[in-house]
Amino acid sequence: MSHRAAPQAWAAAVYDPVKAVVTQIDDGEHDPRTTTGAVRGAATSSVSALDIVCIKLGFLDLEAGHKVLDVGAGSGVNTALLEERAGPGNIVTIEVDQGLAEQAERNLRTAGYTARVVCGDGEKGVAEDALYDRLICTAAARRIPRAWREQLRPGGIILTPYGSLFSSNGLLRLAVGPDGAAEGRFVHTASYMWLRAHRAQGSRPPRDEEERLSASPSDPDKILDGDWHADFAIGQLIPGLTMQRTTGAGDRRILLWMVRTRSRPCAVTAGTRATVFWSRIRSLWGEVLTARSWWDEHGRPEITRFGLTVTIDGEHHTWLDAPENRLPRGRT
Repeated sequence: MSHRAAPQAWAAAVYDPVKAVVTQIDDGEHDPRTTTGAVRGAATSSVSALDIVCIKLGFLDLEAGHKVLDVGAGSGVNTALLEERAGPGNIVTIEVDQGLAEQAERNLRTAGYTARVVCGDGEKGVAEDALYDRLICTAAARRIPRAWREQLRPGGIILTPYGSLFSSNGLLRLAVGPDGAAEGRFVHTASYMWLRAHRAQGSRPPRDEEERLSASPSDPDKILDGDWHADFAIGQLIPGLTMQRTTGAGDRRILLWMVRTRSRPCAVTAGTRATVFWSRIRSLWGEVLTARSWWDEHGRPEITRFGLTVTIDGEHHTWLDAPENRLPRGRT
């Protein structure tokens, strides 16, 4: 159903405060506006729910006259809101997908906005229009690209969803220093699609080793209970860890593996005496238990107690409460 055929239904969907509207599936393989029936695939672009859009704009601390780089034009909605606050001629938006960039350009011009729309890699920014006062990203990142820091003025603000492959649930606000380093806190929860280059590459590795069965010393339901704050901490404590939840035959299973090392998955069946398939290379489930214990022992901190420092050389250090309290990191 297109927005032209049912404008009132589309308006109601777009202005729903707590629901996102998916506008692209599998990088354009399916068009949700014209496809009928159920569509299988991953959502790759959307109009974000208005509640998180407004929350993000509030943390951006945007003023009239600020120059803004908007990473991820999508439909153009966020770009238009930025221009309403900063004013015409102050917004540059970049979109990696040609079709989405053209859509954003059409939508913005039709609505009377002047923001410059660039089709390109958002991680590289738009250097010819730098320096910017603000940078806002509408997708989740696992690292802060150097170009973002280099293209902001000292004191400029970077606001982006941020996390790990295990959990992308943090909203990060960084201030760029005069030396190009950046530091700040996680100011809210936020679950977004990944920047394309930050997605997990490929599927989980095959099981090519002999399985070793064991009982979990802790109930997986209590460890992997879906708590956003716990998952965020686990993902930061074990870099490269990713997870796939599946359900079948009455059991919930959790597959864990390391993206960087391509180590063999560790399969966990939820239950009070869960069976764990251990890898001979490393015990990922044991590392998850240790990370969850760390979170428990530190008072079960919420995401907003964490922060991030990005050094001049691009090193990323997650910390708890203060920059000197760096998180211990598992082996990668």
